[in-house]
Amino acid sequence: MKILKISSEQVRKVLQSYVREVENKKSAKAKSSDKKSEGVKVKSDSLVITARSEEVKKAKEAYGKLPEVRKDLVDELKDRVKSGKYNVTSKEVADKIIHRAVVDKSV
Repeated sequence: MKILKISSEQVRKVLQSYVREVENKKSAKAKSSDKKSEGVKVKSDSLVITARSEEVKKAKEAYGKLPEVRKDLVDELKDRVKSGKYNVTSKEVADKIIHRAVVDKSV
């Protein structure tokens, strides 16, 4: 079974992109309404808030409430290191560093 890992950096980038898109649409709509008031008829896009966007909003709020550090996982790892049960090769460390860099860059 393969586990998909999503980093906080990936989530942050996706949410920033979404916010920019919504702001751009609002800005375009405002410009369009300004032109209409000058007597020029302009086609404009419309924005419809869907259930999906509400889910994204709720997910963003939930993500914002998450603790920066998950103490339970940190404590477990500290115990494993102290007891000598945590062994990682330098190759495994290098692989993870490269993998995270590639994934974060692609999102």
